[in-house]
Amino acid sequence: MTTTTTLVHRAYTGPAEWWRDGLVYEIPSPNLGAEELDRMDAVLEHVASLGFGAILIRPSRIAADSGMASFHHFTERAHERGMRVIVRVSGALGPVTSTYAREDNPIFVGREQVQDGLVDRAASFLAAGADGVDLGTIVPPEVWDESDLERLSEYFAVVHSLLAEYVPEGTLGADVSASYPEALLHHVQDDWLHHLRDDRLMLSSWDPTSLTSAITTSLAEHDSFGASPVWRYLPSYRLAEALGTGDGRRWFDGISPVELHRRSLALQTLVLALPGSVYLRQGDEVGLLDADKPADPLALADVVNEQAGFQGSQFASPLATVRHAIYVRHEHNLAAAPFAFVKGLEWCPRDVLVVLTRDVLVLVNASPRSLILPEHAEVLLSSGALDQEGGSLIVPPSTTAWINAATVA
Repeated sequence: MTTTTTLVHRAYTGPAEWWRDGLVYEIPSPNLGAEELDRMDAVLEHVASLGFGAILIRPSRIAADSGMASFHHFTERAHERGMRVIVRVSGALGPVTSTYAREDNPIFVGREQVQDGLVDRAASFLAAGADGVDLGTIVPPEVWDESDLERLSEYFAVVHSLLAEYVPEGTLGADVSASYPEALLHHVQDDWLHHLRDDRLMLSSWDPTSLTSAITTSLAEHDSFGASPVWRYLPSYRLAEALGTGDGRRWFDGISPVELHRRSLALQTLVLALPGSVYLRQGDEVGLLDADKPADPLALADVVNEQAGFQGSQFASPLATVRHAIYVRHEHNLAAAPFAFVKGLEWCPRDVLVVLTRDVLVLVNASPRSLILPEHAEVLLSSGALDQEGGSLIVPPSTTAWINAATVA
């Protein structure tokens, strides 16, 4: 069998701006106010311990013309821990793009509803110490006829001007849906966003061909316009319920909760090996399902800290895997590494996704069978516990493993 390595993304050798390899921890609550921000020291400590360099929040209950003292204090505490603060400001933001929008996840919340406009809020947060602005999910014209892409581009230009004024190394980010390619292309080509995330992995099925296509296409679109790759892992099980077709077309379709959990952890571990920047939501690092996440941000923080206490010393626990993946990612500079797909390894079945990023071989076992690794394979980390048979380690189905490539060459 001939082994082939297909390079789909070249190593980045340009200026090392922080947002090109940023790891962003996203607080999912849309309703943060002064009380929540004042009580987030434990959250900041946890995020810093993971190795994340930025935290994304949506302080919708903070007024743009007053009440910035709590936000300013929050940014100071984050900066003291070496983290940047990105603020989500609604305006383009919607729930999940298209017909999956829910009434309990409104476009505008808190002070965003009537009092403060997008530009005023962005300027106020940047003046108070924010390092970036995020617009959340952009709703395309096909879904909402009031969505004007040209008008939105004008807003982007204004926010870029604000960044230049307040924080020249600041970022502008948003989510787009690959279900609407014309809108996605418009934002990639005409709106220079530092972090433009798409949902291709969320829309993929559980097989190497689909995952390969999603990653390759997203990288190609960003690379063609010189944009930095950026990924937002979206194992949203409430979302999955709406998106699911029941016929296995999506990776979360028609499977048990246990299998859903295994696949989500496997995908999360794959995402942490991808080039560029990565966003993870609060609770995903300890493997919490959305159904088990309290809506209150402080209650969620307590649950995450409790789980982190249990998982911190457990080998192959979700938390241990994320922490070690971030360590290896930094040590091997995977964010700026060349990225390739590998096929034809004698010991590896075709229905296992194999990627090579610098000197790390990443295996995603999407097959229904266990994968026996070569005898001397050095496993750097895995999304779940590995089995052992004789002198070889075994990667169970729906598990991702990172391997020192030199030990299996």
